[in-house]
Amino acid sequence: MSLPVRGPWVVTPTSSSVDWVVAAAALAATADGSAAAVVLGGPPAPSRFTPPSSEVVAPSSQFVAPSSDVVAPSSEVVGSDSQLAVLASHVAALVELPAGTGLDAVTAVVRDLGAKHDRVVILVGDGVVTPTGGDWTVADLASAVRAPVAVVTGTDADAVGHTLLALEALDRRRVPASVIVVGDGGDFDALPVRLAGRIPADHTAFAGDFAVAAAGWVDPLDGSRPASAQPPVVTPARPRDLQTRVAIRAAWTLGIAFLLAIVLLCLCGGLRYPGSYT
Repeated sequence: MSLPVRGPWVVTPTSSSVDWVVAAAALAATADGSAAAVVLGGPPAPSRFTPPSSEVVAPSSQFVAPSSDVVAPSSEVVGSDSQLAVLASHVAALVELPAGTGLDAVTAVVRDLGAKHDRVVILVGDGVVTPTGGDWTVADLASAVRAPVAVVTGTDADAVGHTLLALEALDRRRVPASVIVVGDGGDFDALPVRLAGRIPADHTAFAGDFAVAAAGWVDPLDGSRPASAQPPVVTPARPRDLQTRVAIRAAWTLGIAFLLAIVLLCLCGGLRYPGSYT
């Protein structure tokens, strides 16, 4: 069951070592229509990695209140130059918000972009429950904008463990999640959700035809378990109307009364003729 094509997606990595921005670029490239991106923790000015063809929207005063303690993100947070270039080349609008932006401001930006574009990809480099500079978490943002979370993981030895922790945290907060793996190898059969995508380690070789290749890499799914682990589907009984419930209750009452009457007749018969069988 695929999630709706139109709407926001929150993309977050399991660790800073994951080449995760490419997953956001793949989600943008496979949008059924126009796509936009919001990068959390980026510098307030337009990024130098954005090509002129993209509509770069700098945060306005109604969304962001810049302060002196706003810091530019490190490369671990927003990804490498080439990653942002690939992302920017597949979106019609790219908004970069500085660290410390409040949840209400981010939500306003996402909703504004969502009214103009079919898919909005929101990149947050923090863990799903790690408070950001704005004192909110990825889970809080996903709930606020009603978006599923694409948890992007690698194929190292700790990948499955980190992914399980992220999925468990999101599940406790009732946030739907999918997993996208970047890299080759790895055993992800232990995950409670199906993989929403697998991006090869040599994805940079597809830069010339990225959108076509991305269509075969990602298939955003909801947080359903693999088919082998699905519980049997039970169709709930249709609720009965009041007249039917009264009729059923009356039938049960008459049946019980009839049985009691038979028992009483048997008892009375045995008491009336105590010596009939002696």
